[in-house]
Amino acid sequence: MGIIFCVAAFIVLATASACAFIFISRSINHKWFDSPPSEGKFADSNGKKLFYRVKGQGGAVVVVLGAIGGSQAEWWYIQNEIGQKCRIITFDRPGFDWSKSEEIDVKSFDAVSEEIKLILKFEKVRKPVYLVAYGTGAFYARHYAMSNPDKVLGILLVNPMPFRYAEWKEAVKNIDECPDLTETAKKRKKLASTGIYRLMPPFRGYKLDKRYKRHIIEHYSRTANYDAMINELEQIELALNESAACSSFPEIPVRILFPSSESLIRNWVRSGISEYSARQLQRVYEDLSKDLLKISPCTSSTEVMGSGEYIHLSKPEIVVQEIREMVSAKKRKK
Repeated sequence: MGIIFCVAAFIVLATASACAFIFISRSINHKWFDSPPSEGKFADSNGKKLFYRVKGQGGAVVVVLGAIGGSQAEWWYIQNEIGQKCRIITFDRPGFDWSKSEEIDVKSFDAVSEEIKLILKFEKVRKPVYLVAYGTGAFYARHYAMSNPDKVLGILLVNPMPFRYAEWKEAVKNIDECPDLTETAKKRKKLASTGIYRLMPPFRGYKLDKRYKRHIIEHYSRTANYDAMINELEQIELALNESAACSSFPEIPVRILFPSSESLIRNWVRSGISEYSARQLQRVYEDLSKDLLKISPCTSSTEVMGSGEYIHLSKPEIVVQEIREMVSAKKRKK
């Protein structure tokens, strides 16, 4: 009886502690999002309220388009470095963190293009800009350049998602143990609801900037962000089909940073995928990514050794170098 009582007491105590931790975690998260950080500001117009951050005063203007569901704070170290000589903007799309929209169709490519224009209007930017896009953000960068060919000087794509997204989804579906982006978002939402990211940061194996780690953790601990992510992902295929009907891509410089193959495979293995499946997935990614190299006659690429999936977190200095090179190359041509 004594042993049974001790086991029962331990289970009750553990359950109570877990419930208390979840409650406290959610309370902290709600309180965090009650007050936007002084790091950023809002572009508020026509039913849209976008939270964005700017660094730098003059020179070239760079706009960062993160992956669907990502936190703009992941880019703030890079933004600080680039902001020493250029003006660089990061922002959250509606549905994420403090950004909101009264419109129903807020996830179309045209809607995102309008968000970029809104922020540039608030910042009084009238000249063409450079775009830096990560992951699925590449879809938005391509569309913005195609629909505004005279407004983009160059693009840097960091570990871009293949434009043949439907084929990518189908390939992932046919590989054992490989969840697609929507399935991953649903899984992470469940984890976020437990407050686990306070104990185990969302980027395993990556060192986050201490200044912005809290912002990133709160972002990935907010379950509403995953709802927005799932909603946006569900509209991607339709948006890609519509984007294909746009005019051709302008002849501007496009630089692509691909992750190291072996590092990418190790990333996927750490996330729970078998090595065999991870290698299959990497081969599919490599094959489908060939189309990215044809986006412009001025396209070049490189593999960032030792980078893994999140190049902007593991090798931020290389991303900084590439942005500076992209901007300075245009200046040299002048």
